[in-house]
Amino acid sequence: MSWFRARWWWLALLAAVLAIGLVERPRSQRPPHRAEWLEADGISLRTVRAGRGDTTLFLIHGFGESLFTWRAVFDQLAGRHRVVAVDLPGFGGSEKPDSGYTLDSMTDHLAAFVDRWLDRPLVLVGHSMGGQLAASLAAKRPDRVAAVILIAPAGWAVGLGGIADTISPTKARAIGWYLSSRAFLLPEHDLDWLEEPPGRADYSLMTDPAYRRSTERVLGDFDFSGLRDRFRLLTQPVLLVWGELDPVIPYGIADSIRGQLRCSKLTSFPTALHRPQVELPDTTASAILSFVANPSCIPSIRD
Repeated sequence: MSWFRARWWWLALLAAVLAIGLVERPRSQRPPHRAEWLEADGISLRTVRAGRGDTTLFLIHGFGESLFTWRAVFDQLAGRHRVVAVDLPGFGGSEKPDSGYTLDSMTDHLAAFVDRWLDRPLVLVGHSMGGQLAASLAAKRPDRVAAVILIAPAGWAVGLGGIADTISPTKARAIGWYLSSRAFLLPEHDLDWLEEPPGRADYSLMTDPAYRRSTERVLGDFDFSGLRDRFRLLTQPVLLVWGELDPVIPYGIADSIRGQLRCSKLTSFPTALHRPQVELPDTTASAILSFVANPSCIPSIRD
């Protein structure tokens, strides 16, 4: 066999292998979870619920992500408690309205969801932008929230070398396009873990212009540093979880936030970046479960 023919034979074999990989193989069993679309405040949110127990953990993801940011810790938490995770309005598989992306508006959306779908006692677990929303929701509804876990929360300041200090329309559009293209690397579905109906499972953020518009509007309307005066309103025990190498919400901000909290505890991971629930899922899940079992904290300020 000549070198030319051999080369094409190997290329044909590689194409065949890739084609086999793209064919959807029948699954031997159903995925462990099933997605639901639950309506609150006029907005439909993709939701996954699991577990049982007296305490409900409500997981709130960060900007540009989805409920899949919790996939690596979700089942560990659900083994001990009732756990609920949602896609925020404008993200993932949730509805993407044309407005309502300010801090107060999104807090109101989550409060409506909590009132309609979640039981007490309730523990909020939020990451980054979701941490800011968790803190805002806990301050707004202290009657519903027993404790709060904030993983590298926004609300005080954002790092990234000042990139996010000012957001122009041009910068917002660029970030919107970036997030849409990033969906190729971070798929918004995992049919081995979360069952979705065919019409929903085929949805793609990459081809949905509403997703680009919603991310642009969030960047324009949501104040990622707009909670400095409201952290002090939290009356619940608070666990702060942080990666010491975080380039997005720098670890040094933890001390500033703790100075505003009435009662807090800090757990940090020396090797983690901005997403310890993804980078160190077992360690993060253990920290969450330990705090929920014993929400002890150190008083930081006096009434």
